[in-house]
Amino acid sequence: MIPSFTQRRAGLVAGLLAVVLLFVGFQVAPQADGFLQQLVRQLNRFYAATFPEKSYLHLDKTVYAAGETVWLKAYVVQAGNHRPDTLSRVLYVDLLSPDQVLVRQQLLRLRNGTATGDILLPDTLVQGRYTVRAYTNWMRNTSPDYFYNQQIMVWHTPLDAVAPAIGERRTRVSGKTAAARLTVQFFPEGGNLVSGLESTIGFKAVDANGQGVDVTGTIKDGRGRDVVAFKSQHAGMGRFQLKPEPGQTYQATVRQSGGAFLTTPLPTALPTGFTMKVMELKDQIQVYIQRQAGTGAAAAEAITLVAHVRGQVAYAGQGQVGAGTTFSARIPKSRFQTGVAHFTLFDSQNQARCERLAFVGATTPDLRITLQPDKARYAPREKVTLRVAVADAEGKPMAGQFSLAVNNAQLVPASMEQRTIRSYLLLTSELRGTVEEPGYYFTNPTYDTNLALDNLMLTQGWRRFVWKELLANRLGNYPYPLEQSLSVSGQVMNGQLLGSKETPAANATVLLLRFGGENQLMTTTTDSAGRFFFSGFAEQDTSRLLVRVQPQKGLRNPIVRLDRKVAEGTKDLPTIPLEVGSAEEVAYLRSSKRQQVMERQYSPDGKRILLQNVDVRGRREVADGRRLYSRADAVVRTADIPAANSYTNILQLIQGRVAGVQVTGSPTNMSVVIRGVNSFSGNNSPLFIIDGVQTDASIVNSIPVQDVESVEILKGASAAIYGSRGGNGVIAIFTKRGNPNYDPANDPYAASPIGMATYALPRYYPTREFYQPPYQKPGAQLPPDDTRSATLFWAPQIVTDANGQATITFYTSDIGGEYRLSLEGLTNNGLPGTGYGTLVVTGK
Repeated sequence: MIPSFTQRRAGLVAGLLAVVLLFVGFQVAPQADGFLQQLVRQLNRFYAATFPEKSYLHLDKTVYAAGETVWLKAYVVQAGNHRPDTLSRVLYVDLLSPDQVLVRQQLLRLRNGTATGDILLPDTLVQGRYTVRAYTNWMRNTSPDYFYNQQIMVWHTPLDAVAPAIGERRTRVSGKTAAARLTVQFFPEGGNLVSGLESTIGFKAVDANGQGVDVTGTIKDGRGRDVVAFKSQHAGMGRFQLKPEPGQTYQATVRQSGGAFLTTPLPTALPTGFTMKVMELKDQIQVYIQRQAGTGAAAAEAITLVAHVRGQVAYAGQGQVGAGTTFSARIPKSRFQTGVAHFTLFDSQNQARCERLAFVGATTPDLRITLQPDKARYAPREKVTLRVAVADAEGKPMAGQFSLAVNNAQLVPASMEQRTIRSYLLLTSELRGTVEEPGYYFTNPTYDTNLALDNLMLTQGWRRFVWKELLANRLGNYPYPLEQSLSVSGQVMNGQLLGSKETPAANATVLLLRFGGENQLMTTTTDSAGRFFFSGFAEQDTSRLLVRVQPQKGLRNPIVRLDRKVAEGTKDLPTIPLEVGSAEEVAYLRSSKRQQVMERQYSPDGKRILLQNVDVRGRREVADGRRLYSRADAVVRTADIPAANSYTNILQLIQGRVAGVQVTGSPTNMSVVIRGVNSFSGNNSPLFIIDGVQTDASIVNSIPVQDVESVEILKGASAAIYGSRGGNGVIAIFTKRGNPNYDPANDPYAASPIGMATYALPRYYPTREFYQPPYQKPGAQLPPDDTRSATLFWAPQIVTDANGQATITFYTSDIGGEYRLSLEGLTNNGLPGTGYGTLVVTGK
């Protein structure tokens, strides 16, 4: 169920998606018009209400050494139109180990859909392939498959261990060898084989690491006769045609070149059903639909066809199709956005029968991005002035946000940068699973690359929704709210009683106490699912929070479960072989070592010490900032009272223990008056404070005694520090968890607090600045050797103006060679693009 706030948010979406109704080649069935409108309405509603997002990270490179920094620029866009103006304002960036264990997490503040960040790789990391992923809290409501995931190589082999291997290459494959297991899957176009109807069948062959492998094969029928031969074209994918005969079964014999082979059955052909064929022509998309009705005459059946790209409907039409006939629809390509188009065929019972993905616009030109250095060759430590020009395919200047990496072409080969913001947003973000070398389909579009891309469409899965659920108005469960600031969320459950189960606690009052320099108290009420949400935190440092449920009738043994800020690990990532001891690795490690030494000596951010694991045997006492005063008139410590935890509440505990403090009423509704004070308002209630935050008696009555460390009372002149608020005296309550020196290990009641949870609210990550020596500052301290090389320069915040122009300056280092310029980003209207260039630095 989508929370009500998302329905309110839907009103912020600028208009509904355009609907184009075409009836080319179809006879319109008037009785089905209502269903057609329902399809379009529900599709629009899904994208408006669930507001899917995409995230992308531009990394300075994809190969690192332990101890280096991963420099990154984050882009978060609306999934429908790729505009960088999503409602999320917090991005989570995780570094996962080769075993998918969290190594580091950063929270980045998004501004206009972008953020800059960096990840310092500990110098203790083991060598392997790590994963950098990015997602918003809202994206956690969908599958982790839709998070951005990028594998990076982290080298950490001692140089003396690999030095003898220069000029050689030793390859180690993680897990089983590629030849140990061959898997082949077959995918009939549209979903099913139907007897008597010819279909295109896509196939994909992968090895034990999940990587595509070249194969050849033969299809045989049940009598052992060869029917058709096939061969993969790219990344283990290919296609062939098959017209299954009634009653026949088919199997494939597949052989990997010089490796494994297997025999596997093809999907069984259905006796009746539909087939759908989608073909991309020069200026249009051709769709063919056939139907097999079985034996005997059958009346024509009403059908509905819908095509959309990222929720924007390009075609919605109806007609009829009879047995033995073919209906076709021709849809102008101009109706489609560039990207993955989804074609769905519904029968007369409004059931989805065929689905097909097709990429439309693979040959559409990228943005025209020009990177023009003021010179082609530079001396060491020379200033480079780089002019950036961005225009669309027609040459119109485009304003946008971009990021630039300058890499040594010998240390960071271009082959490592197959994924770009364009290939990700238009292609891989719309598909389930891993797409190998996505840049292959965009770098140089040809007939072969377009055919390979269509093979990918035949064999790769996609699911943002299921039509059956969508038409039933079930849009899914969305427990994770949109975050426009740092937040705390979770769920309150009624605890188990004898013979009962936990149930959500609806309409429960939840209190949040925040400790630190700006102590504050916040309250909210749970929804029908027992969920609560606190936001509005703009943290520059970590804050300590206490979340607790206020007692109320019908709420017994409440349990507070805070949402974890770390999402599930992504499953089934491919295992890419490691190349250990190569000449490339040795060269990179030597270059990295020199650069790290320089940065630690001269970079303002480099004055850091990377510690190994240490055993801390002492504990520093942290000053307690919860008190404005230096001394109280009376102090009651729970540790000094035998059986203190048997008291109902704090007021009952102090009853009769402090002179001049009168506590009256029943244990569930107590009040207190401090004698000797004069009230001019007629209200004799003292000022109540919990851990430095002003509160009221009802909240004081709800705090379990076992959670309290001490109670302090201030009278008369002692209370004057609180001004007129302290005119009736002050009762200050200090909780155990509010104490900055609180140690749960020494608290026997810390293991199972009832109706309470503590949380350390993290701060936004303060991004560092990429280091380059300050050559432009006269008299600045400069390193004797400028060893920047693998990443010579990183500029994450490049903004082109209305003329599509921007200028960047940086300085070369002492390391000569060819350097590659790589710029990525988005225009303000959501067009992704990449640009490349080179410059040469002469040796020192």
